[in-house]
Amino acid sequence: MKHKKLIISLTAVLSVILFLATFVFVWYVCDYYPDFKEFREEFEIPGLDEGAVPQGMGTTNVKYEVKQEDGTSKSDNRQFFFVSAYMTDGSPSRIYVIGEKKSNEEASEYAGYIGYVTMKFKNAEGNYVDFYGHCGGVALNENTLWVASDRTVYVAKASEEYKSKSISREILEKAIISRNPVVNNGDGTTETKDFSISFTASFDANCNASFLYLYDDSRYTSTTYDRLYVGEFYRKGNYETDLSHRLITPNGYKNTAFMYEYNISTSSDNKYGLITLDDKGLDEDNKVPEIKKIFSLPEKIQGAAFSGREGYGTNDGMIVLSQSYGLSNSQLLCFDWKKVNESANGILYSKLSVDGSGAGKTPTDDKEEIKEGELCRSSFVYNNVYKTVGGQKIPYTDSALRVYYIDINNKDMFVNNYSVPSMSEGMCVITRPGANAAPKMRVYVLFESAGKKYNKFVRERLHNVYSFIPHVK
Repeated sequence: MKHKKLIISLTAVLSVILFLATFVFVWYVCDYYPDFKEFREEFEIPGLDEGAVPQGMGTTNVKYEVKQEDGTSKSDNRQFFFVSAYMTDGSPSRIYVIGEKKSNEEASEYAGYIGYVTMKFKNAEGNYVDFYGHCGGVALNENTLWVASDRTVYVAKASEEYKSKSISREILEKAIISRNPVVNNGDGTTETKDFSISFTASFDANCNASFLYLYDDSRYTSTTYDRLYVGEFYRKGNYETDLSHRLITPNGYKNTAFMYEYNISTSSDNKYGLITLDDKGLDEDNKVPEIKKIFSLPEKIQGAAFSGREGYGTNDGMIVLSQSYGLSNSQLLCFDWKKVNESANGILYSKLSVDGSGAGKTPTDDKEEIKEGELCRSSFVYNNVYKTVGGQKIPYTDSALRVYYIDINNKDMFVNNYSVPSMSEGMCVITRPGANAAPKMRVYVLFESAGKKYNKFVRERLHNVYSFIPHVK
């Protein structure tokens, strides 16, 4: 009898060991990403060995001066990448700068890793202090830097020293300083040069802002405004969004997050770098950036990018969404942008009159989603923005805002999906000339899987950014 029990016990133990061994083998050895064959390895992600956890990525062209051997300076420019990251060692958050190598270029001090900047913000006491935010998204142009962290979008403009240049030039030059910030003054003393950027403004993102994307129309069309997109991340339990942001699409898919569209301001004096509300009755402090459109997103979105299809105009291109959480494969979801912009089928978000009246539906718990076509009045589009009517402060809302659905169940809209290694994060796009003068746009994808905090768990530790050209399946 004892012998039989021993055999049963050993069999159970061996079964558990075999199961675990099989799981480990399948998990770490038999991973399979056929879609990843279309991707190209790009630059190495900086800061990983120092505890950086990369989150967002933006790109812009920066003009700079190169010193010649004869002492003169020569103007040059190139595309630079900007990677935002929080630090696991408790140090301030960073933005890393990487210069793109030009074609047929042998070597340049501006190609490859440049350095990094830290950030400062003004606290409640009015003092500038180090910024330790999550830095979920980063975007910039010549005039403005935007960083998304939690429910806030932080804004930086060029400091007084760089007003005649640009904020992008300031970040580049201060990143160079970070490589060797301690300077010998020649009198036995040393000086540590500052390589931080100070936020000069911020605004409520009206969502759990986790990613940014700057859509630069000027690269390939002659439209009036460039646009900034601010999106949020949803995961049930630990990353909840406002109940009113959870909508059922026309095709029955349960979306759970919002992405807002803003127009870029062409005025260098605009403190947000974005077109603001200009409504009679709003105080100057209430003239916050004006939301132009609302897009309804699926869950677990870490980033967005816009890519034109070769042979098509930009407006007929794609929006690519980076969907990931934990150790599961990431999904890069591709949608026809024109179809998305045709998807507003009547829902008006927070349609309220000035006196606060108006029909609408308020979700009462997390089981109740708003169906397509219903009005939603559970929350206002703008948080803490008021106008004065009859001596009373009334919450401000814009009844013209419609919700556009990014709908996985719409087979005409959802045109492709790339299954790639885990932990895809922010994305950006580099435009190159294509066939018949059509723009050829590579989408660059950032991964956080090689961060030190994930060393023991991740199957594929991607130390580089990867790029691809999306196409219709």
